[in-house]
Amino acid sequence: MKNLFLFIFVLLLSSICLGCTNENHVATLKEPIETVIELEKVYMEMREIAWASLSDTDKETVMGNWKDAKVTEEQLSVNDEVLPDNNPMKVMKVIFNTSRDRFLGPIGIYINPDTNKIISKDVRM
Repeated sequence: MKNLFLFIFVLLLSSICLGCTNENHVATLKEPIETVIELEKVYMEMREIAWASLSDTDKETVMGNWKDAKVTEEQLSVNDEVLPDNNPMKVMKVIFNTSRDRFLGPIGIYINPDTNKIISKDVRM
């Protein structure tokens, strides 16, 4: 008897779940996936630019695969103060973890995504 109730419950639950899906929902999921793919392409390009700028000595200290470096979008600041909203500048920051992070901190490279030019690097002390 328990198995019969369990079977009916699963059958009802399945029909409800299948009945609630529609093709429009599936189509809207494709757009975010394409956006993520495009964003990952941009991130990889930023990693390549940053990697090419490193010295051989710095490259030797990078931990893990450089292609997995963290990339973030940040707003450019001066003396830790964000520039006024009427002149915001978004930059991409590529962060390479190194074997020297404990003493110097990670390597951080700031790139202008519009020009693909390196703007600045974090000071490592």
